[in-house]
Amino acid sequence: MSCALLYQRPGRWCRSAGLAALLAFGLQGCAASLRRAPSLADSLLASRQLGEVTDDYWQFLRVSRPDVAVRADSTVAALPDPTQDRAKGDAQFAREGLARLDEIFVEALTEDDYVTWLSMRWEMEALGGWTAYHWTNLTDLSPGRSVFDRSIEVLRSQRVVNLLSAQRYIALVSSVGDVARDIRRDFEERATRDIRLPRQSADRAAAHVRSLIAPAAMSPFAPPRDTLALSARWRDMLDSTTSKLIEEKVNPLLDSLATFLEMESSRTDAIGLSGLAGGNAHYGALLRYRSTLNVTVEDAHAIGLGEVARIAALAAQARREAGLPVNRDSLRMRLASDSTFVLDDRVSLAELTATLFEQAAKTFDSLFKPVPALPLSIGVLPPDAEAGAPLATYEPATLAMPAARYLLNTLQLERRSAFVLPGLVLGDLMPGLHLQRGTQFENMTLPRFRWVGSHDGFVKGWQMYVLEIADSVSGALTPWQRFGVRMRELAAACGLVVDTGINAAGWSRADALEFLRAYLPDSDDDLERDFIVEAVEAPASLAGATLGARELRGLRRWAMRELGDRFSAPAFHREILRVGSVPLPVLGSHLERWIWEQKNAAAPSSAVIGR
Repeated sequence: MSCALLYQRPGRWCRSAGLAALLAFGLQGCAASLRRAPSLADSLLASRQLGEVTDDYWQFLRVSRPDVAVRADSTVAALPDPTQDRAKGDAQFAREGLARLDEIFVEALTEDDYVTWLSMRWEMEALGGWTAYHWTNLTDLSPGRSVFDRSIEVLRSQRVVNLLSAQRYIALVSSVGDVARDIRRDFEERATRDIRLPRQSADRAAAHVRSLIAPAAMSPFAPPRDTLALSARWRDMLDSTTSKLIEEKVNPLLDSLATFLEMESSRTDAIGLSGLAGGNAHYGALLRYRSTLNVTVEDAHAIGLGEVARIAALAAQARREAGLPVNRDSLRMRLASDSTFVLDDRVSLAELTATLFEQAAKTFDSLFKPVPALPLSIGVLPPDAEAGAPLATYEPATLAMPAARYLLNTLQLERRSAFVLPGLVLGDLMPGLHLQRGTQFENMTLPRFRWVGSHDGFVKGWQMYVLEIADSVSGALTPWQRFGVRMRELAAACGLVVDTGINAAGWSRADALEFLRAYLPDSDDDLERDFIVEAVEAPASLAGATLGARELRGLRRWAMRELGDRFSAPAFHREILRVGSVPLPVLGSHLERWIWEQKNAAAPSSAVIGR
């Protein structure tokens, strides 16, 4: 256990053993022991030291995670690097960062700075461990989240306005070929270790890589069109140089990688990390990283099964009240034929979603406020982008584009009906993801790494947590809307079971489909795409929502028990959102301090406190 967690902090309080145990994951080790009370000079020094560490971490992220730096409108000089050398460099940086953090007199930090210190330790501990799992990391080519998708995001964010930025763009395009070459080499090395992509994943990856091969003028790596600030001479130089790189370097190396994947795709039908040497340890690390909780895979699977049973009972009650069929096929037929649920107009879909968003903002204003001033646009995906996209996509604001976008997939929504819309709006917009991300975006007092940070346990957990709160508000939802909201919660819990089942318990695709069919009405194709492909190509990505929501509910119950009549649900939610996305044990540590402050504040003038 980290002795830093047992310090006597300002305000005559100390960390509990329970929270210290939670924080022990990822926060081990500390060079300091109990010390004297801090002076003003100590506080100034500690704050300065922490600021230096966080500034250096941000500069590190600009190179190591350029796709993250883009959100802060920061100039990047490199594309994402999936190589083991990069992982080793990350681990060395993390070790040095931990040593510097341990030199800080944490008692002298303010509470907000202490949250930053704890968050930094968590990030450094996680960063230092990934090199051990390099060879079992098979996610670099997953369509939609591959290293190439992230590279395209970086390239599209670049503003080419002068010679220096043009040269930088040329260097980035050149490095796309290097990335393709390095990935092929790594997968060749994996093959010698008998570590291969599952057949279906390899086919998807090969098709995705081939889709990126195009003539220079149509390439996703081509320069942006808004280069009018360049002189004609330099625009011609940029176009001709990048065209030559794309045709002579990038495309051939992408073709070489795709050819290798096509050859490899016939090797194995096994799925999940548990079938790989070292895969169980890797999945355990991913599960803890995604959820930010020190939970074993066995416990997570059991939690998932328990949550499925609990939420399924609530969903069944809501279904009975809505008068909807029990049978899976009958329910799908009803949803496809009842005018209450049929969606067949792209324009009205966006308008309906906007109306539901406005209603939710008003209905839950007393529990979740203030609403971010951040603009939000709601629209639909272009038809040619709908085939492989999720039901809806939330694009958070950046400094370059200080407005969020929510894009609906009409192809899938028309098939699944308006039944899913209330759960989408509440979880993705208000009071869910848009409220959380918008509040964090507007909090410019956060250090840069926390300002752009996103942890599945916190962010996805919040999305599921608010669904249960919304369902508990009397009269807020109609019976069928309550059923739809509960089914979204149930889907998340099923995702936790399937993710752990495939990656830890050795489940096959057939096993996963059989489980999903028992609880969800979606087609087999939808279940395959949304759950099985996700669990295989992004292990532990389905785990954070249910585990995080469960933890947030536990923190709320704890605060209610400790504060009694002083507990205020709006104040509790406001404090969580104010902190921004942090590892959940760090949030628990902060809430302990917040509860102490609420207990020791002046008595309320009235007993009207929301719950």
